[in-house]
Amino acid sequence: MSSQYSKTSDGFRCDECGKDMAVPLFCDHCGVNYPERRAMGPFAVLGLPARWDLDVAVLEAREVALAQRLHPDKWQSRGERQHKHALLAWSAVNGALEAVTDPFVRATTLIEATDEHADGLLGDGKNDVPQDFLIEQLDLQEELESPLDEARRKALNAQIRRALKELERQLAGHFVIVDASVHAGDAAGDARLAALMGARAVVSQSRYWRNARQALRAQSAR
Repeated sequence: MSSQYSKTSDGFRCDECGKDMAVPLFCDHCGVNYPERRAMGPFAVLGLPARWDLDVAVLEAREVALAQRLHPDKWQSRGERQHKHALLAWSAVNGALEAVTDPFVRATTLIEATDEHADGLLGDGKNDVPQDFLIEQLDLQEELESPLDEARRKALNAQIRRALKELERQLAGHFVIVDASVHAGDAAGDARLAALMGARAVVSQSRYWRNARQALRAQSAR
């Protein structure tokens, strides 16, 4: 597994002041910058385990805590250089949050961090989405381009919510296998590869449903 996604910021102390840092990239006490750590993955930046089944409450609490400690406005009076470093750290935090907050984006982040992805074992993904699913989604997109009455909008909204909820359930099952394989060694290699491919297929399908949700919201706002 790619080591940058297994690290966390727990225990990082500033080399200058010795205090615990909110993130490993920037000391929110004395303002020292650590540019050599910018290659760390989003889970490491946030100090969270590299797992799909993150507790939403924990993630939200971490976001609030980081905002309180790192927001660049706190550093405006500390000089241009430290303010710039704070801006870079805050930007990295926001990028990391975008990579892990949404369950489908989080899945993509984890998949792309695997050795299987780097080695091309997962294939090109061209067959991730079945042809009949594509046809159904094209029909749905065409419908969403036309005016809908309130009853139909509600029905489609419920359909999209059910579909995305089911896809989340499937992702959870795939990542149970992926996480278990970390401790099972080579014996679980085939099951792990199949689970990663299944998870990627779920993410591919979710993109169509999320696009449909966005189109439906745009229509409702007209």
